[in-house]
Amino acid sequence: MPTDADNNPRRQKADVMFRTGNDAATKGNDAYAIDMYQNACKLVPDELAYRNALRGVERRKFANDPSKVGRLVGAKNQPIRLRAKAAMASKNYSQALLICEEAFVHNPWDVAASQIAAEAAVNLSIPAVAMWFIESVFAQAGDDDGFLRQAAGVYELNEAWAKAINCWERIKKNKPHDEDARSKINALSANATITKSGLKQSIARSDAPVEQGPSQAEMEAEELKRNALTPEQRWAKQIEEDPADVRAYVEWADALKSRGRLDESEKVLAKGVKANPGEPTLMQAHADVQMARLRRAIEVWSQKVKESPKDVEAKAKLQQLNDMFRDYELKEFRRRVALHADDPDLRFQLGLRLQQGGQHNEAIAEFQQARNDPRMKVQALMALAVSFEANNVMKLAERSLLDALKSADTDDTATLNALHYRLGRIYESQGNITEAEKHYNEVANNDYTYEDVAQRLQELAKAE
Repeated sequence: MPTDADNNPRRQKADVMFRTGNDAATKGNDAYAIDMYQNACKLVPDELAYRNALRGVERRKFANDPSKVGRLVGAKNQPIRLRAKAAMASKNYSQALLICEEAFVHNPWDVAASQIAAEAAVNLSIPAVAMWFIESVFAQAGDDDGFLRQAAGVYELNEAWAKAINCWERIKKNKPHDEDARSKINALSANATITKSGLKQSIARSDAPVEQGPSQAEMEAEELKRNALTPEQRWAKQIEEDPADVRAYVEWADALKSRGRLDESEKVLAKGVKANPGEPTLMQAHADVQMARLRRAIEVWSQKVKESPKDVEAKAKLQQLNDMFRDYELKEFRRRVALHADDPDLRFQLGLRLQQGGQHNEAIAEFQQARNDPRMKVQALMALAVSFEANNVMKLAERSLLDALKSADTDDTATLNALHYRLGRIYESQGNITEAEKHYNEVANNDYTYEDVAQRLQELAKAE
């Protein structure tokens, strides 16, 4: 029985071109095959079979080996990508897709062109094609931050939760302090759980006795009603129908937060936490928005104090808010560490907050846990030294800084300067002038204007 697609003239024409392209490819006429496949893609942009065949022939020219693409191809593709970006700026997304295909003829592994094409596909509401573009160059993109963030968004659109989480995990690995990564991983994990739960419910319903359902007209009317609702009304309806729908609370709250409506965002999440006690995603999202509200209040009162430095009440209010924020943040990070004790970044973040509050013994314990992770080692050792100094345990502070110096990246001048400067200060305080000068000179050799290193060297020279 023929389908609507079979009766679509554009589809019929595209299929003819596709078959012609297949025939040309079989006979080795790659140029003609590429032309036919491109025309088929132009007629039916969402047909992945056409794009797979097109890319296959294009890559065959390079024996499926990206290293065989010429070095000058980047310069050749640059103006093509600029034209594609111009089409994107004009919201001519179909044209942008076609232009990108010109670039793939020269380099079928062009990451930048694939990103533009994926963005165009998203705007054309063909997310599966966007995912295809992303995956076609995933290996070539490596750990590029911009690519991984775009890939995560595309995977999320396609509800490929595990792949989206993997992208954010890689981002978090490269940027351990990225709060967006942590938040997205939690939200996507909740989505994956919800989807899995929904699938089980669907299976259970399919095994249940068949009951008379609503008519087609009734279902269409209900769908029209849903489409007429604003996003906030839809989220509210979802929550009303299912108070355990974690995703609805989080998405609604994120939308409000992105528009600066923090108080409303907090109320949505508070409602979610009340309906789902102990749910980790909701609890963290609620804590994040609470801290954002406190930070905003601190900014407001800081400005008031700046404008009226003699206003005693404003100063008192600012101090109160700072104390509230410090206590709330410390309590929240204790909670997170209790849930994820093996997360070195969380242990480091908790240590910083303990250190800021003068709780150095507890801070030291957290930093010692964090230093076991190679990614956190240098930062954790530097923080350890600060707390050891505060406790007047100078030998351990010295040892931590020397260990950090051994592990530091030799190209990271900023970190090296900080380490040498702190070591110089420690040795100077102990009267070890020779070692102090040695480390100050390392700093001065990199940056003579760093802190007060020039003055200290001059004073040490006078003392000799």
